[in-house]
Amino acid sequence: MKKLIPYLFALASLGSFASEPITLDWQKLRPEPPKNQVTLPELSYENRLQLQRILTLMHSGDQLDMARINSIKMQLKSEGVDADELLKLRDVYIQAQKMAAETITTEFDGKKVRIPGFLVPIEFSEAMVTTDFLLVPTAGACIHMPPPPANQIVRISFPEGYKMKNVRHPVWVEGIITSSVKSEEVYIVDGTSNITLGYSLDASKVVDYQ
Repeated sequence: MKKLIPYLFALASLGSFASEPITLDWQKLRPEPPKNQVTLPELSYENRLQLQRILTLMHSGDQLDMARINSIKMQLKSEGVDADELLKLRDVYIQAQKMAAETITTEFDGKKVRIPGFLVPIEFSEAMVTTDFLLVPTAGACIHMPPPPANQIVRISFPEGYKMKNVRHPVWVEGIITSSVKSEEVYIVDGTSNITLGYSLDASKVVDYQ
């Protein structure tokens, strides 16, 4: 019996340790992305302005604007710059950057984690009690400013509800995390936005940051 007691204590300690959540910082959710293989050529300031004018005018269906686009392209061509090729290359570059922003890790899938951040509420059960929200590393992200990369957004489900103070008040969130890149239409303070999310988390606890 005397030998059994220390063994039982050891098992209890191991069980307690196993239930402890992994504390994550945001960098762990942002693995090193593949290097962008697309290289944009060096352009003069004036050439960049001309390309920007083309991009702006392309959104117009006005025939005069189409004529202006052709005129700018001819001007650029006389300077040795192929506007059409550059615009195609720009699209490829942007797509590669987007893929890099959506690079996620599966290392923590199904594991209990603990992560600090700022919440962006998207659903409420009652006044100031949010049951679904986005967790982000920067206060005010997604509100009056562009959202962070997908691998820096965690969608939180917390049916119990958290009574929030304001979006600049940090919290700790604990629960089971899953990696999955998906886009979702969410309603936030300044209207509905389509946001690409890298992770989701079923929260068991949401507390003020200490």
